[in-house]
Amino acid sequence: MNIDQLRQQFPDEEACRSFFESILWNHGRSCPHCHCLKSYRISGASARSGLYECSCCKRQFTVTTKTPMHSTKLPLWKWLLAIYLIVNSSKGISSVYLGKLIGISQKSAWKLAHAIRQMMTPGSELVPALSGIVELDEKYVGGKPRYQNGVTHKRGKGTRKQ
Repeated sequence: MNIDQLRQQFPDEEACRSFFESILWNHGRSCPHCHCLKSYRISGASARSGLYECSCCKRQFTVTTKTPMHSTKLPLWKWLLAIYLIVNSSKGISSVYLGKLIGISQKSAWKLAHAIRQMMTPGSELVPALSGIVELDEKYVGGKPRYQNGVTHKRGKGTRKQ
């Protein structure tokens, strides 16, 4: 998928919001404050889109509440684009280049990249744990053995490294 196809799939903020809701609330919407499964949508002229209220604790929440995306002024499209660029870069992406591609400052891109990496850590609600067969490309395991005083290590194919 390229950026044009990504833009066609997510043309507006509502499409991005529903995508994040499908990832975060794949087993049903739950309150991030009390984890209650009963909530209702708040609609009206003054309510922002994607706003819900919990039936148990009566607190309001959105899909970004208690995530690194919470209370940022960046639109969800820029978050999604940054996630796409970070995931698809094989050797990582600098905050300067990320900021230029998205149209934000370097400082904001640096914070954005760190927040995305935080969301990608194992055990995060946005990233399900890997299971089954996991295939990786361009992975190198091994390297020189660490220096130990008075110990000589085998070299080349005589080692047990993969």
